[in-house]
Amino acid sequence: MMPYPVVAVLPAPTFAATSAARLPDRVRARLWLPGRVFGPADDQPRLWLILADGRVLAFRLPGVALGDDRVIMPLVQAVADDVRGMRWEVEHPAFGWAQLLYAAPVLPALDKAHAGFLFDADYQQFAANLDGQIMRLLLSLEREPTPPAITRRDGEPPHPLPRPYFASVRNYNRLAMLPPETRARRLQALARFPALVAPILLTEHRAPNVWDGKRHAWREKDLAVEEACDAGRDLTGALARHYGISRGLVRAPLNAAYWKAPHAAMRHGWLRLLDALPDNPRPSLAEFERWQLYLANYFALLGEDDHGHLLPHPPEVHRGAFRLGWTRTWESAARRHGNLHPALADCKDFLRAARERAAQMSGRPAGPSLGRLAAGWLACHGLLGLLAASERWHRLVAGGSQWQSDIRLPALLGVIEEEGKRAEELLTPQALAREGEAMRHCVASYWPQCLKGDRIFALRLANGARATAQYELGAHPRDPHLSRYRLVQLRGPRNADVDAAMQAWARDIERRLNAPDVRPRYVEAVKVARVEYERHHHRVWQDERLERQLQRVCAWLKFAPLPPETLLAAYVAGFDYHFGPYLEDRLAPGLPLTLVREPDNPHDPLAVRIDWQNETLGYLPRRSNAEIARRLDAGEPLCARIETIDPEAESWRRILLVVIPARP
Repeated sequence: MMPYPVVAVLPAPTFAATSAARLPDRVRARLWLPGRVFGPADDQPRLWLILADGRVLAFRLPGVALGDDRVIMPLVQAVADDVRGMRWEVEHPAFGWAQLLYAAPVLPALDKAHAGFLFDADYQQFAANLDGQIMRLLLSLEREPTPPAITRRDGEPPHPLPRPYFASVRNYNRLAMLPPETRARRLQALARFPALVAPILLTEHRAPNVWDGKRHAWREKDLAVEEACDAGRDLTGALARHYGISRGLVRAPLNAAYWKAPHAAMRHGWLRLLDALPDNPRPSLAEFERWQLYLANYFALLGEDDHGHLLPHPPEVHRGAFRLGWTRTWESAARRHGNLHPALADCKDFLRAARERAAQMSGRPAGPSLGRLAAGWLACHGLLGLLAASERWHRLVAGGSQWQSDIRLPALLGVIEEEGKRAEELLTPQALAREGEAMRHCVASYWPQCLKGDRIFALRLANGARATAQYELGAHPRDPHLSRYRLVQLRGPRNADVDAAMQAWARDIERRLNAPDVRPRYVEAVKVARVEYERHHHRVWQDERLERQLQRVCAWLKFAPLPPETLLAAYVAGFDYHFGPYLEDRLAPGLPLTLVREPDNPHDPLAVRIDWQNETLGYLPRRSNAEIARRLDAGEPLCARIETIDPEAESWRRILLVVIPARP
């Protein structure tokens, strides 16, 4: 259970300073361990106690002699009234200070080097006084997960998933302190639905902790589930409501054993995915865990909110994604694309291009959010269809046929050579293609990002190690001279990870890109690149298959073209700084808006204010208001209305309005 030696065979005179028979009445058993048996080792002894009320307590005692039982009674008195375990440190003249170790194991595990301690009388007495039913339940949750059917980028098997850790002092006490009938019912609930009940009643700790007194122990506390457990009725319904899933999934064999999730929000999202699948293709626990590592990439495409919660999507999104069934979909994808981590990550580049094409097709200022576009593609074409479309798009872009052969971006740093290291700025699509062919990755498809401001460098160290680095331009909204480059990708051959020396070289290039003397050059370079981008980036969508697929996705998303008479489609600027957030719940597509000219506005003489029911929502964007301001100044009657509302979008692109001529 613990990855380090935790106990040692100690000489009897040193260990048994006081017989267990003379322990205080409030203590059933105690166990001393020297700090040297832990990793990293220290000289501070640890003490485990089992109290008469059933609690287990573990302490770290700096400055106390190992086996000095005189500190036990003061310790017990100091925490006697702290049944919830809220204190993490106590002080007393008898021991100075002590830390309570809530994440320590209830019973320290033994390795081969210290197995002889099993026969020590104190250890046996301590183990005999633990509640065996609780211990068996907690240890049953710490099952080994099914090995994943995934290889790393270097072709090696992945690192094994860490086992969950539940047999802590904190979790033991949560059950041991309950009345007998309540304890029996909660143990029964944990045994019946471990994957669903354990996150609510217990804490899955990251690892055993015998070093400090962190008392935080997060769990998804739900009083309705606890009451259902304790009353012995309708636990299935309470769990279904807590996770937002069907009763059938609650009772599915998949949830009859505990399986790990990175955090609570991810577990909810994974369960909603599983619930969307029909019962027959729903995976077994082993099938689910074999492909579980790819779910983080899958949900990264669908997006999450500001709190890290997965965005909700209709069931047909997941049902469409896995229309062939869970296992068959993943196996088919792996056969075609190999390691799916980079393949799924590359889908974001494709979706960004699809979003821009959707905006052009509809006449809107921007396309759907990446999460909505991914959801639409999965619903209409499945996960295999999204991967295939992304691969096709990358292949078309990498081909370079849509780019003029004489395109060359202005250099920012050019070629840098020093102390055997080399960095070459890749300034043409042909240079990217050569780098992609040499490094066996998809950097050739990144030319559109280069035309939007990013920079790609081919890096080499003195020892011959090679890598490709992408630096993303973070454009400043008001002053382009304040924009900065940021290293966002650094990959070796075949997308392999790089060592610390290469990372340091890449960071040095990042620093040089953001040097003050370079900034005037990249302001001009970005202007040149983006003109070229606007001329050429849509040529790839002349591919009929991709165009038809995108049109179907836009129809599913109800992302329709704007009316032909539209004079302007724009997002409400300054939405957060006026009454927009307070009125958002009352707004709806189709509501009429009022346009008010503000020629005396101190920030913009062409300002056009947007009102709804005499309350200000914001303004027309400054870069788009000149024509509308001119028409209003000329007395032309114009109408404005809300076209769409996207509550999941950033505030500056949440409300899309359209301006049209007023009908006579």
